[in-house]
Amino acid sequence: FKIASNCGLEIIEWVFDEIYPNPILSDEGVREINQLMQISNISINAICADYFMAKKLFNESQSELEKNIESIKKLIIQANKLEISMIEIPLVDSSSLKTNENKKEITSNLKKILPLAEKNNVAIVLETDLNPGDFKEFLEGFNHPSIMANYDSGNSSSLGYNSGEELTELKKWIKNVHVKDRKFQGTTVPFGMGDTDFDLFFSSLSKIDYSGD
Repeated sequence: FKIASNCGLEIIEWVFDEIYPNPILSDEGVREINQLMQISNISINAICADYFMAKKLFNESQSELEKNIESIKKLIIQANKLEISMIEIPLVDSSSLKTNENKKEITSNLKKILPLAEKNNVAIVLETDLNPGDFKEFLEGFNHPSIMANYDSGNSSSLGYNSGEELTELKKWIKNVHVKDRKFQGTTVPFGMGDTDFDLFFSSLSKIDYSGD
């Protein structure tokens, strides 16, 4: 928080991964995070739940699925205590939705936690590597206001997608945006050294009247 404050940042994301214990899971940790937010005048807008890339919400044994669903329920409750409005679930790389069965299973499992998310004012924000048409169809399958989308400019570039087409197709669901540069079919690189078309990206955000983080 101190480093972020020194950099002039106003908002950060909280990463929830497999490194344990994560302070956000305990009430003592939540109290400390709240204090640090007040001292540094920095808010947390989202939890980036990389944890669910390894502990998936689909294609796991029944016992593992139950544990993972309990983990996201706990995270939703803790997010509400910190007034964090969204939990991002990356469905890319190791947690990519490869088949229609994958999509059906995670849709079914996420629907189980949506009433709790809505009650706690937390949106479940999905990032996928699906093409824009398939991603739109996937989101429509939930038909629920607590399911939204994250857009990552770098990940999109690495897949060879057109950000103008994606943002136009998905504008109804886009809750937040990650600004990043990546090589086509490659890794994240410093800004300007990858294949992200930032002129198209930002002009497309403007065209859909995006006003989120």
